[in-house]
Amino acid sequence: MPLTKDEARKFEAAKSLWEQAKYDEAYDIVRPVLTDAPYNGSFLALAGVIYEKAENLPVAYHLFKSATQVEPNEANHWVNLGRVAEDMWHTQEAERHYKVALKKVNRDDTLRILYGNLAALCIDNARYEEAEKWCEQALTKFPDFRLGKSNLGFAQLALGKWDKGWANYRYALDTPTRTKFQYGNEPEWDGTPGKRVVLYGEQGIGDEISFASMVPDAIDICRKVVIDCDLRLANLFARSFPQATVYGTRKMPHDCALWKEEDTQFDASLAIGQIGEYFRKTPADCPGTPYLIPDDDRVLMWRALWAKKKKPVIGIAWNGGIPRTGMKFRKWTLEQLLPVLSSIDAHWVSLEYKSAAKAIGEFKARHPEIDLHEYPHATLTRDYDDTAALVASLDMVFCVQTAVAHLGGALGVPTWVCVPPTSQWRYGSKGEDVPWYKSVRVLRQVSKAWDFKAIGRQIADRFTPALKNAA
Repeated sequence: MPLTKDEARKFEAAKSLWEQAKYDEAYDIVRPVLTDAPYNGSFLALAGVIYEKAENLPVAYHLFKSATQVEPNEANHWVNLGRVAEDMWHTQEAERHYKVALKKVNRDDTLRILYGNLAALCIDNARYEEAEKWCEQALTKFPDFRLGKSNLGFAQLALGKWDKGWANYRYALDTPTRTKFQYGNEPEWDGTPGKRVVLYGEQGIGDEISFASMVPDAIDICRKVVIDCDLRLANLFARSFPQATVYGTRKMPHDCALWKEEDTQFDASLAIGQIGEYFRKTPADCPGTPYLIPDDDRVLMWRALWAKKKKPVIGIAWNGGIPRTGMKFRKWTLEQLLPVLSSIDAHWVSLEYKSAAKAIGEFKARHPEIDLHEYPHATLTRDYDDTAALVASLDMVFCVQTAVAHLGGALGVPTWVCVPPTSQWRYGSKGEDVPWYKSVRVLRQVSKAWDFKAIGRQIADRFTPALKNAA
């Protein structure tokens, strides 16, 4: 139903405030309109995007759903409803809403967004071949569609088409998922040798660790390399890459203002993940060997402690991610893990990034026979060097898809990582191996629930020869 002139004026005013992230002020305009006309589809949708941006997804969901009921032929309403359903990880429902929108869409701007959303949904659920098809369909009609190119890059990388994938992955830079820095007027590094280059961290700490595997390649051809990383990684990176200069300032407001004067003179900069465009043309280009160097003294101290245990020492992490990255599929309870924890007489070491003392205490009260312990001075500090020394001393790491899986691989520690169907492009879509780390084994979820009994048996079998020899 068309808006009146007064409604149109209010709509534009509220939309402008929404675009300025003034959500309360925007809703102050929307609320009285909906009070008088609660079935106004345009204002229901605008209220929805206000609540969505304010991260109140359940309310946004119901507002968008109401909008589809009031104006069922408006494709935008179905796109909005699908997007929020997807953000809440109701994947099948989201896809249904997108398919409805496809039948009703009559504007190119909506169709472009719809193609991008469908591709993103497939990527989030490791359906990379489908994502590739949606992206190609989008780019046939909209050749300059940036989201279409970046999504195509994710799909191509997951499918091993790295020669094309990295170039398209570049289009994800300067989006909410990939930071783009510029410290002055310097250009992006284009891989030219002999340059003074700043490589800055992006995304999560696990991403920084994974992409750091390519830093030695950059060091080999550059005149100078400065690494601007997460503060938690600064000490570990400085030891591991002594030929580079490392600052832990990427999340600080002044960036290179805190650096030494000689390090502020550089020719170019680039997000650390994008250097794959120059050094990882195919998955076979990954050496897969350890590249992070822990503190030897601390590793020896941990091993001295483990020697007293006289049994395998296995690190374990059972929570990973944030809501946006599928946290609901990357978490277990200790009770669920009982078949694993009871499969072998081991000293289990918590690698949780948040305190698990309460959960461990309650679990051990029910199962005192399980030897599970948290060492907070290694896992809950602001220096990942502490965690690296602990992990480097372990016999094995068993974990969900989380940063410690990358740490284990980067240190060369045998690591078994459990990857759900809502995967990440770096793990591909099949097989137990990943090109980044030879020491990492991928366990893929093939049914609704993980078979922890079977996993426990495999872990026990891995240590059986050593236990027999020790006896």
